[in-house]
Formats: sequence, C-alpha cells, structure tokens
Amino acid sequence: MLHRIQKIINATPYTILCEWTNGEIRAIQMEEKIREWADEPGSVYKSLLDANIFMQVMLDAESKTLFWNGLIKIKDTTGKLFNAALDIDPEVLYLMSVPARSQDNQAA
Repeated sequence: MLHRIQKIINATPYTILCEWTNGEIRAIQMEEKIREWADEPGSVYKSLLDANIFMQVMLDAESKTLFWNGLIKIKDTTGKLFNAALDIDPEVLYLMSVPARSQDNQAA
C-alpha cells in the first residue's frame, strides 16, 4: 500500500499531525531526522531547523506529501536558477511517524 497524506491536522515545531489516505492519524516527529539530514554538507534541510520556517509546511494536494515552498534553488535547462519547493517522500514520512494517541488516551 502506498502511504499518502490526506491533510495536515496540526503542526508544532518539528511534529506534524496528519491524516493519511488509509484513514490513520499519525504524528510525524521530524526533529531528529532533520538534524541528521542537516549535518550533510550542502544540505537543503538546514533551513528547516528554524522553527518559523518549519511551521510554513504545506500539503501538496496532488502528490499528497508535505512541502516547504521556495527552500531550494534549481537550474532550468538554460542554467537559470529559480526557487523550488522542498518536499519529502510520503513513504519516508510514514516511516518516521507514529500512531496518534486516541482521544481516550489523551484524557487519561
């Protein structure tokens, strides 16, 4: 089964609560992985360590994954640089996520 995000329910710095297309509600806990990715030379993920930038997360309705607009620069066929979105494979996000606690567990 392919895992895709249906909607963002809530976002706090480095944790995003999402509804998945299979009906699951899961929390994507991203801080540890972002810090790991940010350590790579030339990493495009370093900017996500800024909580204000992280909180600009959006859902791509077509690819059903999370993205941050304008965080990377790419060249077109003429060599001209332009801003593009930074997205993360939804399968990677699913593997990073954990089931959200039910309302009953949260009240306990």
